[in-house]
Amino acid sequence: MMTPNQVPFPPVEQWPVLAAPDCPTCRRSADVAWIGPATFAEGDEVNVWRCRTCPTDWFIPVTHWPVLDGPDCPHCRTVVTCWAALAPETPGDLWLCEHGHEFVLTPEGLIIFTEDAA
Repeated sequence: MMTPNQVPFPPVEQWPVLAAPDCPTCRRSADVAWIGPATFAEGDEVNVWRCRTCPTDWFIPVTHWPVLDGPDCPHCRTVVTCWAALAPETPGDLWLCEHGHEFVLTPEGLIIFTEDAA
């Protein structure tokens, strides 16, 4: 079930940065590559980046963008959800609920459970 005042996309200010970050060592972004996600022992989620010029590896904490009019969670029906990212393998948006359930919402309005998306 969707909330009644659903918007098609999260507000622009809540979208992730699409350009690669500058390297903290040499300050270049042209040769920067995203390595992938990682989780610290404390549970903090980060994205790992590598500069091919100097080479330096660094991380940036993962940010979840709260959206007031997000879709209800299909697992537990909570209305407290936040937009996490563009879904990497499925055209759509990855969402999380306050209880940690993940799901993808496609542009057509279909909900795909992340375990079914692979």
